[in-house]
Amino acid sequence: MGTLAALLLAQGALAQAEPVPLPDFILERLEVNPGPGPLATGGGTVLRDGELRVMVLGHYQHEPLTLNVRGESVPLLRSRSTGVLAVALGLSSRLQVDVRVPVMTQREGDRLSDEGLVAPVRNGVGSPRAGVRMAILSTEEDDSVDLAAEVGVGLPMGTQGALARASETSLLARVMVGGRLGSILAPSFEIGTLLRPSADININTLERREIGTELRLGAGLMTTGAPLRAEVALNAGLSFKQSQGAVEVLGGARYAPRDGVELFALGGLGFGAEPGVPLFRLLAGVSFSYQLGEDTRPDSDASIVHESVPLPAPGGGRRPGDSRGNLGSQLPGPGESSPIANVSRDRFVLEGRVYFRTGSAELPAEVADLDRAVEMMLTNPTVAVMTVDGHTDDSRAETLNPRLGRDRAEAVWRYLVEHGVPPNKLRLRSFGPQYPTQSNSTPEGRERNRRVELLLMLPTNQEPTP
Repeated sequence: MGTLAALLLAQGALAQAEPVPLPDFILERLEVNPGPGPLATGGGTVLRDGELRVMVLGHYQHEPLTLNVRGESVPLLRSRSTGVLAVALGLSSRLQVDVRVPVMTQREGDRLSDEGLVAPVRNGVGSPRAGVRMAILSTEEDDSVDLAAEVGVGLPMGTQGALARASETSLLARVMVGGRLGSILAPSFEIGTLLRPSADININTLERREIGTELRLGAGLMTTGAPLRAEVALNAGLSFKQSQGAVEVLGGARYAPRDGVELFALGGLGFGAEPGVPLFRLLAGVSFSYQLGEDTRPDSDASIVHESVPLPAPGGGRRPGDSRGNLGSQLPGPGESSPIANVSRDRFVLEGRVYFRTGSAELPAEVADLDRAVEMMLTNPTVAVMTVDGHTDDSRAETLNPRLGRDRAEAVWRYLVEHGVPPNKLRLRSFGPQYPTQSNSTPEGRERNRRVELLLMLPTNQEPTP
């Protein structure tokens, strides 16, 4: 009987030594924004109608899972790396959908086996997430703020044991708002609720932790300059299960080296013991934007640099803000022959009380200057190149749409080509708000800055004549 009792006790000890798996839950907390606006918060903006954006990023988290072990705070996971593929599409000017798929690529755990836990797998696929965002208010529609509501659904799919999937469907519902602070800053705020199945970490040697529904809060501040934008953000979560909170402070930048391509990086520190809040995190990636549908856009040439002489508007008056004097217009009037063939460098600007409406690339109703430009190009074959330069003002509705300057230039390009100007004599450039002709501090100045400029060039071996 003594021997039998010893064997039973030994079997019990072996059974207790069996590693215990952690429950299935999604460890990651950060929702990187695949649409326009800031990276770490939503900002209340949506993609344009027909715009497709593909984002690829790499993500490193240091000590993302820390629990108390016998009174000592111990990082059970030393580090974790993931890659994320996100695709977003603008279905209309107020509706955006997106899908994200995370892939675990690396994980290091120092204390999991020591505490009798089954270590998460080192790689695998996480729960895919699908989201729908609807713009309620939009500055591009002349509203004072951007306001949007979003619902994201996390599907119970993915690799078992990767701490990247839940046992049931999760739901993140949030409201996002963005505005303008001064001329270059754009604040953003969001509030939401994460509804997810409960998971209980209940190991004798560990601090008990219940994971479930949370309140999510976020605030950010972003610059609106182009092509470089910087941002800072503060994200917080409050667990309804244990009334515990966690905060992350993040900072990053986005850089657009060319139209349709954007590089970004983000990093920050975490404060709090909630699972998924790392000691620090770093991520970097690239996004590509495409406008779906038939591509009728012209080629652009950003390498052309002009030393141009600004001329006043047709009619001889000095353009507002031009302090270099009245040089007289070189553009012909209706029925007149053009002397422009004897000018090596020249510029004129689309004139009118309003060039373009805020956030719009639709040509004004009156385009007499373009008609005169068409006549000049058709009657002066020595003109080598005309560049079409799109500009914006510095308002939020304009600077958060990095393609708007190019869209305006394309509208002028189409008009010129449709009226007979050879496409091979036209080049496009887009500058955004970098070169205002007047101050952006007044509505009248912003109207003047929403413009397209046409610059003319003759062959370089031709000298100007008096």
